[in-house]
Amino acid sequence: MSAIAAAIGLFFSATVASSSVDETRRQLEQDRRQQAGRVGYWTESAGELAKTVIIVNRSLDPVTNVELWFYAPDAGVDPAQHEWIFMAFWTIPPCTRMVFASRAIDDFLRRYKIAQGGAPVRAIQFFDSDGQHWLRDLNGLRAAEYERGVDGEDLGDAPARQEPAEHCDK
Repeated sequence: MSAIAAAIGLFFSATVASSSVDETRRQLEQDRRQQAGRVGYWTESAGELAKTVIIVNRSLDPVTNVELWFYAPDAGVDPAQHEWIFMAFWTIPPCTRMVFASRAIDDFLRRYKIAQGGAPVRAIQFFDSDGQHWLRDLNGLRAAEYERGVDGEDLGDAPARQEPAEHCDK
């Protein structure tokens, strides 16, 4: 009987230890994603083809090296071919909503001979205050793996109106 009790006790101890390690791992991942999880983007219609792009940083820290990624199909080339165009800027301040008017987006894309509505925004990349590189796209938030190519431009200051963000953790 004591051998069975010892085996049950050993199993129980191993299960508790494993559960504790799993919980610690989940907590570390949640802590690592906390700021990045409060950064998002979406588009709103501004006409038939025009879109307003909105990025929000609801955290108490800035995010830096922000990139808007546009999917830009090549006109007159094999439809299976495509390219990504990025618009990069320095920072999104804490608790800030940035509104990119459709005209600013269209003016930027026109430099690459892309017609209005021809390159929808598909992702944002940024660095959080801990230096972690993140990507948010239609599939959610994850560590960034992509390095930007040559198609795009660093603008310095974003061509966007800044407003206070709602639901900020102030």
